[in-house]
Amino acid sequence: MSELVLGYWSVKKASASRKARSGGAELIEFALLMVPIFLMTFMILDLSMVIFIRCTFQNAVRDGVRYAITGANSTGPGQDDSIKAVVKTDALGFLNGTTAAATMHVHWIDPVTGAVANNSMGNIVEVSVEAYKYSPLAPYLRLGYPLNVWARAYDVMQYVPGTLPSITKVE
Repeated sequence: MSELVLGYWSVKKASASRKARSGGAELIEFALLMVPIFLMTFMILDLSMVIFIRCTFQNAVRDGVRYAITGANSTGPGQDDSIKAVVKTDALGFLNGTTAAATMHVHWIDPVTGAVANNSMGNIVEVSVEAYKYSPLAPYLRLGYPLNVWARAYDVMQYVPGTLPSITKVE
């Protein structure tokens, strides 16, 4: 066995039999390191995707409320259908599926009683995406699958000249 002296330290060269015995150690170390690295990578990707979807939905329902208070009814048979079309357009394709589209809701609320109301002036309009289901990329333990994403926006209905647009479904 040869020895190399560097200052205060001495470094011994490993023998050939020792090198042969430690041949699989690098593979085990690699496997033990890559599992947490992949876990953290997928966790960061999933968390950023949930935040992105939540921000996208919040912007979409905010635009839906802004459209609702004007009393416009250009894309659907009823004003609520037109509002949902605006939200679906602004949701970047996340609400295109039939189950995802079922999570969009438009409510009109009487500000005095809190009861269900119509789209007349002074009532509150609430546009929401409720319980949109997002499935993470990686299967994390102890995490409720799928994750539910919610977004809501409110505003007060303004004066609409002429007659009020019709409502397809009062929720």
